[in-house]
Amino acid sequence: MVSKLHILFFLYRSKANCKDTMPVYCRLTLNGQRKQFSSGCYLKEIDWDVKGAVQKGASIEAKHCNNRLKTIRNKLMQAYDALLKSHDDFNASDLYDQYLGNKKNERTLLGIFDFHIAQIKTLVNKDYSIATLNKFTLIRSHVCAFIKEHHRLPDYPLPSLNLGFLLDFEHFLKVDKRQNQNTVNKTIERVKKVVHIAVAHGWLKLDPFALYRKKRFVKEVVFLNSEELELLEKHPLSATLNKVRDLFIFSCYTGLAYHELSGLRSDHLKKDKKGWLWIEMIRQKTKRPIAVPLLPKALSIVKCYGYPNNEGFLFPSISNQKLNVYLKELASQAGINKHLTHHIARKTFASTVLLNNEIPMDVASFLLGHSKMSTTEDFYAKVQRERVVFHLNKLA
Repeated sequence: MVSKLHILFFLYRSKANCKDTMPVYCRLTLNGQRKQFSSGCYLKEIDWDVKGAVQKGASIEAKHCNNRLKTIRNKLMQAYDALLKSHDDFNASDLYDQYLGNKKNERTLLGIFDFHIAQIKTLVNKDYSIATLNKFTLIRSHVCAFIKEHHRLPDYPLPSLNLGFLLDFEHFLKVDKRQNQNTVNKTIERVKKVVHIAVAHGWLKLDPFALYRKKRFVKEVVFLNSEELELLEKHPLSATLNKVRDLFIFSCYTGLAYHELSGLRSDHLKKDKKGWLWIEMIRQKTKRPIAVPLLPKALSIVKCYGYPNNEGFLFPSISNQKLNVYLKELASQAGINKHLTHHIARKTFASTVLLNNEIPMDVASFLLGHSKMSTTEDFYAKVQRERVVFHLNKLA
């Protein structure tokens, strides 16, 4: 808690010159710490009113000196008020710097981004992935571009942040960066996280974005229904596309994301006491353990690639980008009018394999490796219509 500021003007008698005039000094006291400096006025002791801390008389010189002292007092009070608003802790030296216009180690938004990115770099492959580091680096570049374009500044001071800043940034992302609402929401979530770090360290008193409410965005869930999945499985393909199909179909029956699929090794497959073969590994995105049983179709695929006699990685290496390019061609040849990506295999596992086969939500959440049940609930709600049609077809 900052104590009351005390300002005193006095004659510095030990610094009297040959004309017996002495400088008028200002001494400010805060939290027991003192800071003093010259006011620029010089007086003889007989002209100084000790009790009133002013120059005696009504001469032009006296008025000039007293106005100067009054101005110094007012500026010190303004500097004091400014520090109270922007800092939890400051001392007499900080107040003097503020009075001179040298602001106290002012934190900036990009500076906090740099602080957080530096922390992420030291924790890559421990608490964070390279993808997370790249995301925060990209978002920092968006914030930097916004500050330069809309505020004509190289950086933005933390104390000046308000809700308007975030609303303008949201508009910038939509118009200048042409991001859809879902991407905008994720970008702003990460900006808010950086601001929360500033609040946690005491660099900001309150969260300036606390009243922000993100706009709801319902993303269409794309997945293969049972007929499309069967069509894809049976369609004749070239050797290259057949390997791509194997990877995709395997994920349709296991729910593995690309990073888990590409890193799948023989030692990730464990057999339980009842003879079921399970995939046991850590999901890269959530750092949570996952355990997925190998259904017959998934098991037949790994056997085609040499399991259990092979060691190391179970499947041939292919980049996610290249895999998605082949999947587009695969969909075209199979006559599937959907924009296929590898992630659709995971959605197919959740909907066609789990949801439409009455797998309980808590079991589905476990098999998908979701960190929150709400993630599973949101997905189930999005594919509810498909589920209704499925059951109506059963009745028919």
